[in-house]
Amino acid sequence: MTGKDLLPQRSQFANRNTIRDLFRQYLEKDEGDDTFHWDKLTTENGLPHNWIYDLFQSQDGRIFVATWGGGLLVIDGEEWRVYGKSQGLHSNAVTCIVEDHYGKIWVATDSGLNEFRNGSISDGGLSGKSLLNLAVDRDNRLWAGCWRAALSGGGLFCWDGHRWQSFTTKQGLPGQEILKVFEDSRGNIWIGTYEYGLGAGLGCFDGHRWQNYSTKDGLVDDCVYSMFEDPSGNMWFGTIGGVSIFDHKNWHTIRKADGLIDNRVYCMHIDRNKKMWFGTEGGVSRFDGEKWLTFTTQDGLVENLVRAILETKEGDLWFGTYPYQTGKGGISIAKSERQKSLVDRVLDLLSEPPKPGELSSGEED
Repeated sequence: MTGKDLLPQRSQFANRNTIRDLFRQYLEKDEGDDTFHWDKLTTENGLPHNWIYDLFQSQDGRIFVATWGGGLLVIDGEEWRVYGKSQGLHSNAVTCIVEDHYGKIWVATDSGLNEFRNGSISDGGLSGKSLLNLAVDRDNRLWAGCWRAALSGGGLFCWDGHRWQSFTTKQGLPGQEILKVFEDSRGNIWIGTYEYGLGAGLGCFDGHRWQNYSTKDGLVDDCVYSMFEDPSGNMWFGTIGGVSIFDHKNWHTIRKADGLIDNRVYCMHIDRNKKMWFGTEGGVSRFDGEKWLTFTTQDGLVENLVRAILETKEGDLWFGTYPYQTGKGGISIAKSERQKSLVDRVLDLLSEPPKPGELSSGEED
């Protein structure tokens, strides 16, 4: 675990004072104990697979774990249950989970969309589409980003409760392979692209037309995995070349030289204590507006490539990882020494690892 100050920017799009001012608008320096207690969840104690794509907690407190190859794990108090193809999933490769305004859980897979309701799985549409990310907008419309264009065509899809609307490059998308879908506070829909790892930048849809952004505009890299909007309305984009911040006029850049452990940023989160977390290919970086901390396998992570971050209602931080080697990976759970951990209670309830039913941890499509 290391800490260091934000270093001067080397980008033409930002300077040191601008970045610090952005952070200080919503981050709060921690004067207390920065020590965390770490636990882990792997196939050894309950996970159906160690390759984690997404982590989600529903309004009623259930934890949903999306795995690539092991199906969907639902943790509901004492009960752990795994859902796979034999229970109705289109694929055991699950990539994203969201909840709509009516409490319906939508599950994206590598071969279509499913609904989860009352403990059962049903078809949600887009059969055969390789879906990677979902978002529910203010009007309760579901947006689904499709990637792996060579396999299923790619593109963006929107369900309004009655019909699907599709968007491709012909309608203005910057690219066909969608990594991330996000609605901002203005009601705009943003998408980040992959395009076989080269990226095609960002797209922003205002309901009428698309406005696209790329490195030519100031984006640090055109392959965009993650995004969110900070409390001040700035848009943050995690790419394979660092983080870009767009204040709707100017672009600002954060990279390894500024404190990140790695430039490949797959997820970002601001926690309830006003600390910022970055999940990267080299570990997790945390920033409080003044000091950077880095967490890797040496500090408690089960794997350094972090794909998903979830802050539970209890205040624990769950980090979903990709395994670099067979048998590695899984979920790491961090809690401040001042907080009680959900995983402590979960593990206490488990007399033995839950049975994954008909699935094996290595089953794939």
